[in-house]
Amino acid sequence: MSANPSPAVPYEARAFTPVHPDLKNAAGAPAGIANARYVESLARIVYYWGYPAVDTWGRTSAWEVMKASGPGATMGLFPGGPKSRMGYLDDYMPASQRKVVTPNNDTIYGAGFADLTDEGVVVQTPIDVPEGHYWTIQIVDLFTTVTHQLGSASKTPGGKYLLVGPSWEGNAPEGFIDVLRSPTNVAGVFGRSYIAHSPESKQRARAVLNQIGMYPVGEDAPSRRNFDCEASARNKVYPPGVTAEMIAADPDMLRVRPVDPTKFWDVLRKALDANPVVGPDDAPMAEQARTLFALRDSDAQWRSLLDRVALEADAELLQTARYTQAGVDAGNGWQRQENGGAWGTDWFGRAQAAVMYIYVNDFHEAIYFIRGTDAQGDVLFGRYRYTMTFPKYGLPPVDRARGGFWSLSMYDQDNFMLATSPNGRHNIGTVNLDASELKFAADGSLTLHLSHAPPTDADAQANWLPAPDAQFALIVRTYVPKAELIDKHYTLPDVQRMHS
Repeated sequence: MSANPSPAVPYEARAFTPVHPDLKNAAGAPAGIANARYVESLARIVYYWGYPAVDTWGRTSAWEVMKASGPGATMGLFPGGPKSRMGYLDDYMPASQRKVVTPNNDTIYGAGFADLTDEGVVVQTPIDVPEGHYWTIQIVDLFTTVTHQLGSASKTPGGKYLLVGPSWEGNAPEGFIDVLRSPTNVAGVFGRSYIAHSPESKQRARAVLNQIGMYPVGEDAPSRRNFDCEASARNKVYPPGVTAEMIAADPDMLRVRPVDPTKFWDVLRKALDANPVVGPDDAPMAEQARTLFALRDSDAQWRSLLDRVALEADAELLQTARYTQAGVDAGNGWQRQENGGAWGTDWFGRAQAAVMYIYVNDFHEAIYFIRGTDAQGDVLFGRYRYTMTFPKYGLPPVDRARGGFWSLSMYDQDNFMLATSPNGRHNIGTVNLDASELKFAADGSLTLHLSHAPPTDADAQANWLPAPDAQFALIVRTYVPKAELIDKHYTLPDVQRMHS
């Protein structure tokens, strides 16, 4: 690295270059090597720390795509809206899409990103909700940490909340229940409403979702707003150069990595420039990131080193953010990130989640169990047959009174649903139980069947969750978990490969 960096470079960055790197007999070389090694290690940690922020910042591009059209379905598939507004779907996310990893097949979505730089936004909660119906509004910061979780699980009252940024000062205006503060100027606001397999359930889900939304506080009025998820779903908006016909002909054209490691440092800088204040768990690393930006600008060799580290760290992250590796043992071969959504300083775990299932709820709201292996530790393949048997009274303990439900979802090795399912299922759980679609054994147990080929037995077919013909992965979602789940006193049954 060049000696004597310009005084315009911040001290913390200049100090990484030894003052006398050219001492005789190569005596200055060890200091240069040590400094470079430190920068390399720091840059790797900053990459993991900043990965979710870069991902989130990239998703705010919907602000421009949806600016002229208003809230709708971006690319005809995903809910999105202009700045500080929520767009909606009116049914499950299409299984054929190949952009959003591990979507659920239990709720319909509303989603949008708020810009709290200059003004707050109104977050409206529903007032007319059928007893036992699940809904939530999940609010996350730039780094995907859940800052507020409203909904049926926490018995949130219906009304209006004011969501504000870190620099806002004041009191809740008249007519607002409370002020919700985001630690960053950018906040993701995601609504969900439970939907089962019946026209009546779909009507209920839409009616609740139509009461959930956000908009700039400058547009507030005493009356409540009614949001139209069906109209939003029909408002299909495409970015320049993309058409519905192109996506239909080639769904995989949307398989674009949300974080490009070759642009990581530049995008992270833009994200932090727009969010100069971050939460206390992220503030020290934000300062380290700014030091690395200055160092990267100061010298071509430092730039080369930092760019190389970004590529290496990205490759390493993708290897660990897999359903066969992430989380910790949760019993019977299942894994779990125990601090899901409430990441604190677990920057590595947060980055893993951003790759696998970004924007997970706070674990008090929903616990996600994942796996990519069977009971013998072998990778799951659809060409084999597997079973998962819940004993009598042994289904996942969720609080139905507060809308709780559970599901077992099937994904391919890239974390997408099957584009087409022979029996229409992409998951199995409460929605099927409510519709009386599943067959219990005489002893009260429930055995689920997982395979690419359909079972031959009629009862097994009723309990069949189709798998791809290649490698696959599983998630069990438990929404509104009871204490047994949160305290780890309940264990899911193992996934057994059948050999006959």
